[in-house]
Amino acid sequence: MEAQAGPDLSFSLLGPFRAERRGQPVALGSPQQRAVLTALVLNRGRSVTMSDLVDALWERPPSSPAAVLRTYIWRLRQALEPGHDRSLPWQVLRSAHGGYLLEADDDAVDWLVFRRHVSQARALRAAGDPVSAVPVFDAALAMWQDRPLAGVPGPLAEREREVMRAQHLDALEARLHALTEAERFAEAAAEAAVLVARHPLRESLHELLMRSLHRTGRRADALAAYRRAHRLLGEELGVRPGPGLRALHEDVLKGGPGVASGSAPGPSRAVTGDAGGGTVVSGVTQWQRPVPRQLPHAVADFTGRAAETERIRDALLGQRAEAMPIVLVTGMGGTGKTALVLHSLQPLSATYPDGQLYADLRGADGTPTPPGAVLSAFLRALGETDGSLPDDLTERAALFRSVLAQRRVLIVLDDAADLGQITPLLPGSPTCAVVVTSRSGLATLPVSLRVVLDPLPRQEALRLFTRLVGSPRVAAEPRSAEQVVAACGGLPHALRIAGSRLATRPQWSIAHLARRLDEERLRLGELRVDAVTVEAGFALGYSRLDGTAQRAFRWMALPDRSGFDVETAAAVLAEPHDLTLHALEQLVNAGLLESPAWNRYRYHDLVALFARRLTDSAEAHTVLGRLLDLHLTVAAEAYHVLRPGHTVPGTALPALAGAPRITGHENVPLWSSTALPDILRLLAQTARTHTDRAAALLLMLDPVLEHTHCWEDAVRPAAAVARAAAADGDPLAEARARYLLGGSLVRLGRLDEAREHVRHALALAERLGEHDLYAMALDVQGVITGHSDPADAARQHRRAADLARAHGNPSLEALALGNLVLAHLRREDADQRETVEASLRQLELHRRNGDVQGAAAGFHRHGQVLLRQGRPQDAITAYHRALELLPEGELDVVRAGAHLRLAEAHLCLGQHEPASEHAETGLALSRRARHEQLEGLCLRAVGDVLAATGRRERARLLWQRALDQLSRIGSGTEAERTRARLSEASA
Repeated sequence: MEAQAGPDLSFSLLGPFRAERRGQPVALGSPQQRAVLTALVLNRGRSVTMSDLVDALWERPPSSPAAVLRTYIWRLRQALEPGHDRSLPWQVLRSAHGGYLLEADDDAVDWLVFRRHVSQARALRAAGDPVSAVPVFDAALAMWQDRPLAGVPGPLAEREREVMRAQHLDALEARLHALTEAERFAEAAAEAAVLVARHPLRESLHELLMRSLHRTGRRADALAAYRRAHRLLGEELGVRPGPGLRALHEDVLKGGPGVASGSAPGPSRAVTGDAGGGTVVSGVTQWQRPVPRQLPHAVADFTGRAAETERIRDALLGQRAEAMPIVLVTGMGGTGKTALVLHSLQPLSATYPDGQLYADLRGADGTPTPPGAVLSAFLRALGETDGSLPDDLTERAALFRSVLAQRRVLIVLDDAADLGQITPLLPGSPTCAVVVTSRSGLATLPVSLRVVLDPLPRQEALRLFTRLVGSPRVAAEPRSAEQVVAACGGLPHALRIAGSRLATRPQWSIAHLARRLDEERLRLGELRVDAVTVEAGFALGYSRLDGTAQRAFRWMALPDRSGFDVETAAAVLAEPHDLTLHALEQLVNAGLLESPAWNRYRYHDLVALFARRLTDSAEAHTVLGRLLDLHLTVAAEAYHVLRPGHTVPGTALPALAGAPRITGHENVPLWSSTALPDILRLLAQTARTHTDRAAALLLMLDPVLEHTHCWEDAVRPAAAVARAAAADGDPLAEARARYLLGGSLVRLGRLDEAREHVRHALALAERLGEHDLYAMALDVQGVITGHSDPADAARQHRRAADLARAHGNPSLEALALGNLVLAHLRREDADQRETVEASLRQLELHRRNGDVQGAAAGFHRHGQVLLRQGRPQDAITAYHRALELLPEGELDVVRAGAHLRLAEAHLCLGQHEPASEHAETGLALSRRARHEQLEGLCLRAVGDVLAATGRRERARLLWQRALDQLSRIGSGTEAERTRARLSEASA
């Protein structure tokens, strides 16, 4: 029986996403890794495909999403099942049907428990028992801690978050209904008032509030609630209240049923006149302090940020504790921090009836407003005279706190510089609230809520652009509109500038601006309207950095990549780790760099463009060269780890001091999943400027690409380096690049394209006396030849193995011998003795070298030999040994091959069910690895199983698909074998 998460593991979604094992927290890793687990938890008990996981995590996936996801799955399995026996299947997070499946009971997921409780409470209400329903609702709602799925990024999390919020609000409203049905009207009125403030456009809440106030005898308050609802719905939506709310209004006006017995109107005070600065009440003049309303107007076309708006309002509307609520909104310049705050505060004026204070603290422009000046302005607005203001800052701050004691005032401190500027401006009374915006993270500010603004998601950015430009223009040029939005990088400030330029130039096409923004050298200059520019804020932030931070800002923006870590920056800057970390954190605090995860940093596209403009060509050449050397050093270490005993890493350029270390096999997927996409982009970027080092790095990536099967991603940079090397007359760089390019094309099944590149690599390596490179290229040429002439291929592999042995390269010898075995297996007349000897020797060499993955491939090859000898049960044992040596989620090509051969072996024994399962698994893995030849062979194997079980029509369809695929990629021998099956079936 399979183990489930059950009593051991539990998952919490209704707040910060977390997992616990027996009450102890489980370390879930990066936000993206949490997003993977979120998708699996939400679909517990069902298989989630790789494609679905990609869609769950990214709107714009990285270049190799499958490799990244496999690494996340591997890490999650380690976290969820520590100490797992590798000889046994994973129990909690299993592979299933081309994807992954999480085993978890409904009771282990708080979201599912919440829904069950709500369903039970609704059933009690429907059965006429609201008194019993209320505590069940309470139990469900008590499970909510904060924003659901907090800390989880990605499109799926955003969608599910909205669903959860909607169901949470539905449950709150249903509980209010239960309270009124249980005649707990005063309680319902108090809670309905809070919900109406948070969700002012939800008409049913207004109705609940009115009904509860009416039933407690507060007729005037009920009528006032109706007037507010009428005004709100008219202003915001342009509609009248619905029939239910209007009917209730009529009922209250008529004094209809529902006034609680024993209730009576409270005492009233007659306001009889005006006494200048005060009010006359019952003949007594009372002086009243002024009520400041200083908030600037909110932008009319504010778009998006619904989740952030709700969080801010919730924090300011929540029940008061001992401490005053402080909300901090941070983010880089241009993300719309002030606009979000002013939009969020619009419906809260009634919550803070004693006034709203606002100050622009000018923290970003280098001339921050002194806190003493801000206090003076605030105190005057609150009715203090200049003569009453102390000169001492401490005394002035104390007076400010005294004036605000027991008053409900909202203070907005916009664009704060640092904690020292803010601290004197904080009230002491928990009845007040403060909202702060800043580019700095203000890490030591004690806040109730911290909102970090990222650029707008693509759809929200497009909606904002559409509101600025007009729907007809966007509908006429949708593609150009998307291009403009992409060029603005989701920054509301940039979008407003671009939109304003088009709005004031109706004769311009959107395509015209899109073309100009597409040119990187023009983009920042185009994002200007009058004196307003995007880059002004960047320049100001840069001017306030110290020398090391300025250098880090310029240098780390040069490569075309998604992000970097402290270790990479320290190696490139040649600075100590601590000094580098301090410089990067300066950049984050200045809003010039983002830190999306621990020890990960990245630039916004527009900030990176600005940084590159500050760097001259000589400095850029040096920096990119150092970065290539850094990656070359790490890749050479990875080569040693993945292919122990191989001598090629010794041909790499000198190592760069300070480079990260690859200390074991388990580190390779962690490094490659984050670094490889960026390295491949860097290679394309530096192909013409650093050709020799780029070619050396390409060669070092050979086993890493084998490990991740990212061959398709390597084709473009390898081709660029090969062209540049040929143009420069650098034969060694050209030989290395063409070898890697040819090998990549072979792995992708593009044999005709690969043939010429491998031939060039062979000729160049032979001329240069590069023995290892020549033998490696010869081995790849044998793979190409093997699809049409296995006998000639065997001669090439044999020669490659002999050369490797002669020059002391046991790893390369083992690889060539494995391919020799494969060539023999493709021949009916092969020397069986040589086949067995080569198989046993390649297996022994891999074991002697300590090459675990090589040994897995060796067992795979040896299983094929055993199957050829008519020993299918022994072959099955060998294939399982191969799979046991391979971590699940890695080396999908080898795993697919092993499952394919297991299908063949089981079919030989007449075991159709396991044969079908392995053939289908091999097919899914080969597709995931994008290996067209293996996919064709697995299609054929599935057809073989169908034919063996009497489903010959279906088998013929699959054989035909396999034949088409194998013929298209030039796999002649396998295509002929498939054609023979079709001919026999038609006979």
